[in-house]
Parts: sequence; C-alpha cells; structure tokens
Amino acid sequence: MDEEQEYTYKSESSPRYHARDVAKYRCAYNKALLVLSSATPSVESYYHAKNNHYSFNVLSSRYGEAQLPEVTVADMNLELEKGNDTILSSVLFNALNENLKSHRQSIVLLNRRGYNTFVSCKACGYVVTCPNCSISLTYHSANNRLMCHYCGYSVPFTKECPECHENRVYYSGCGTQRAEQQLQELLPEARILRLDTDSTMARFAYEKKLQLFFDGEYDIIIGTQMVAKGLDFENVTLVGVLSADQALYSDDFRSYERAFDLLTQVVGRSGRGKYTGRAIIQTFTPENNIIKLAAQQNYQEFYDGEIAIRKAMLYPPFSDICVIGFVGVVESKVHKASNAFLSMLSLLAQSDYSDQPMRVLNPSPALIGKISNKYRYKLIIKCRNNRRFREMVSSLLIQFAGNREFSNVTVFADINPDMIM
Repeated sequence: MDEEQEYTYKSESSPRYHARDVAKYRCAYNKALLVLSSATPSVESYYHAKNNHYSFNVLSSRYGEAQLPEVTVADMNLELEKGNDTILSSVLFNALNENLKSHRQSIVLLNRRGYNTFVSCKACGYVVTCPNCSISLTYHSANNRLMCHYCGYSVPFTKECPECHENRVYYSGCGTQRAEQQLQELLPEARILRLDTDSTMARFAYEKKLQLFFDGEYDIIIGTQMVAKGLDFENVTLVGVLSADQALYSDDFRSYERAFDLLTQVVGRSGRGKYTGRAIIQTFTPENNIIKLAAQQNYQEFYDGEIAIRKAMLYPPFSDICVIGFVGVVESKVHKASNAFLSMLSLLAQSDYSDQPMRVLNPSPALIGKISNKYRYKLIIKCRNNRRFREMVSSLLIQFAGNREFSNVTVFADINPDMIM
C-alpha cells in the first residue's frame, strides 16, 4: 500500500472500514506479504514498526542522484510590514520568475478550493452561510455564485446583505481560483494550470491536464492537496506553499500529523530528477515547530514529539477511538438521543462489560453541527478495539434502534475514524 497514511483509505460511509485493516486481514488469511510504504507513515504504523510489531525497512536516500530540495520558510508578517499584500512573498515571486526564465516548472499548493473562502458584510459583520449546513459559503468566480462544499447549495453572488440589506457584502480569504488569477496578474507570461476538484470534474480531466504539464504546455501548477502527492516531474525544481497555517489549527488530534504530512510530501515534489530542487513555505507562524520539522524533512523528531502527546492524552496508538454519531432533523431530539445512548452505555459497561477499559467523553455537537438540514452530535469512547468491545457496541446499537422515541435519529459507530466528526 503506497502512501499508507492517506485518509482516503478510510471509508466515511457504511461499512466504515479502513483499507489498511482489510489488507492486513487479507494478507494474513492468504499468507501474503503486506508492504506499507510512505515517506511520512502514520504515527500508528511507525509506532508498530518501532516496537517490532512490523518489520522495519528504511530507504535513507532518494532514488538515483536526486537530492532533497533546499527549503526556505517565508515569514508573511514581514511581507505585510513591507507593504506586500499579494499572495506571493517576495522570495517566492523571485523564485517563480527565475524558474520561468530558465524554462523550469513549478508547483504551488493552496489547500482551499474556490475564489474566496468566505463572504461577509462590512456594515454588520454578517457572514453568509449555507441555510442547510453550519458552514460559510465560498465564492466561485467562474459562475459568480456562492457555493456550499458540503451539500452543493448555491446562490448568485450579490452585494446586498441578507441581514441588514446594505450593499456592503465583500468576499475575503483566498482559494485556488483567486490564487490562479493573482498569479496570472503577477506573472503575465506564465502558463498556469489549476488543479482542484472544480477543474477536474470531467472524466479523465486530471490525467489529461497532468499529461499537458508533463509535455511542457504549462509552467506552473496551482492546486489543492491533489498536487502534493504522487507527482514525479523531472523538470519541476520549485515548490511553493501558500498559507501553510491553514492545516495546522483544526479541531482534531491528527491536525499536526496531517499538516506535517502535507508539507513534507509537497516539498518532496521538487528536484526529483537531475536538477536541484527548491521549496518555499509561506506562513504567518514561522516559529511553529511542525513547519520547521517539515522544512527539514525530519520525520523522526516530529514522531518523537507527537507520540509523547498521544501517550499523555491516551490517543492512538495507545488506545482505540470509537465515535458514536447521531444524526437527525430536530436538534433537541438528536441531543436527547445522544444522552440516552450515554446512559445505556454506562449501565451496560458497569454490569456486563466491567472488564473492558474505556474512557467516555460526554456527547457534544459535531465540528460541523449541521449538514444538509440534519443536526449531528458525537460521543467519543477511548477503548480497546477487541471482540468484547465490538460485541458491546453492537448490542447497544440494536437496543437503541428498538427505542421508538428516537426512531427518526440515525445512530452509527465508527472505529478509529480519520477525522472525528
């Protein structure tokens, strides 16, 4: 399994399996060898390798004569002080210019789709949100519409505020569409290719666009995380990361791991052939240790810090996490259902399953509390994922499903989700 740490191996809908776990089972059953491969393995896999649960093989150098790129961290606070309010720091702008002159190619990462990331009113401060989801709408310049990336809701953009009716609605933040436009304005002679979900909706569009880039039809790729992994172009000698801070601060214990993986992987797209590579990471928090370690490509030190936090907080690999999700159209009913489930869990755990170690956190709204007009709550259990625990959860789900009071609330269990809802 290449890039074994990738979250896309985990199914987010029923059955909620992880392809890595399925591969481990199939290989054990068929007496086959499973190779988990990655430059940035998951913390759990690396822990198992370090503790002799897996055999461990390290490739300490790049293939052939390729060398790791030189990495520069650009402080965007200093750029603002100098009066530079564009998306490019002076160091990245100069590097892109040099690459153009020397007929080398570049990759620029911005992990946000759309033109602008949110729209707000300058008069009353109202942020335009989706009526179906608890998330702000994103402005897309291609069709001049505000869109929700969760349920697909969209409306035409207008300057009139739906709250105070003043004509002072403006968009803020930067997505890949706006970044593409600004890059074109700053580097008018550059041939720029945008790669994100919106630009690759047509069948085989992704493959065709990459082939054009490989053939030298474009000078710069600007894209979301789909440009960060798996690309191997000898002529790419520069990688730029815009707004590296976005990945660092999310409400999930894996946020630092994801940020480190993304930055390390995208930096690795540069200088993969005979030409020397360079990478520039733009950030407002250059002192952040994760950014420093990603710039150094220092996985070991990142792991040492991360595993200490995981152990102190009893997160995987020192426990398993089971998330019980509750979804329904009436928020009060969903909240009540989550508390009722907690009471049932408490009784059953103390009576029939007192041998099972677990820590249970009180129910709380999901990170995005409403999607497609359905409210979402979660209950988190730190546990040991064994047959007895799964038997208990199965019994609870069956018992809960028989309660007519909560017949309109959907409940599900997800063991070790990639992201806690």
